[in-house]
Amino acid sequence: MILLIDIGNTSTVCSIYKSNAYQAIKRVECEEDIHATLVNYKHYKIEAIALCSVVPNMTNRFITETKKIFNIIPFIVSCKNANMILKVDSINEVGADRICNAKAAGKFTNNNCIVVDFGTATTYDVINKEKQFIGGAIAPGIDVSANYLIKKAALLKNTVLELPKNIIGKNTKTNIQSGVMYSAIFSIEGMIRNIIKEINTETDVILTGGFSKLISPKLAFPHFLNPNLTLNGIQIIYKENQ
Repeated sequence: MILLIDIGNTSTVCSIYKSNAYQAIKRVECEEDIHATLVNYKHYKIEAIALCSVVPNMTNRFITETKKIFNIIPFIVSCKNANMILKVDSINEVGADRICNAKAAGKFTNNNCIVVDFGTATTYDVINKEKQFIGGAIAPGIDVSANYLIKKAALLKNTVLELPKNIIGKNTKTNIQSGVMYSAIFSIEGMIRNIIKEINTETDVILTGGFSKLISPKLAFPHFLNPNLTLNGIQIIYKENQ
């Protein structure tokens, strides 16, 4: 039984992995109590802990707490232990979450693949048929864009990020929802279309991350939905290192 931890800039996802299935998946905001979050898993018979992180100071806090609560030093995913070729200018610049996504995508398909991960940033990770990470793109995340707009515009109130029925909004709330959500959808479709054009061959697309379920039904191109792709990558890399 493995405790998997995916530490992002906005939130952290924790899950138990047992018998090829994920249990007790919990998403918490970064400012929440790490100790209280991990204590929830103390009654499980955890044999190992594996994590990926893009926030170094949070990594250290989680290491401290896992030692204290479980007496386990976690395995930490990095470009050095992922057993994957990263065909980029500097492998140290590739986030651990993107490495995990690429690793999991390589196990999922034998085609070229694009992973779209909806997090603090919306990332596009491109993996070739040889299962090598060849680069991608990083755009502002959907909620980041919305929160910045709301923060800068004094008359705009906090708005729940949902997809309105119509593109033409009739009030401030639906105007914001339409502008943020549909702009994101059309942007994603344009990015995917042009990445595939640049690859110039058959390409699979996988969606993952917080907004993937909400966005998926509205996208015009064929794709796979896997909200747990990053967790998949963590456990795959961990197992390969044992």
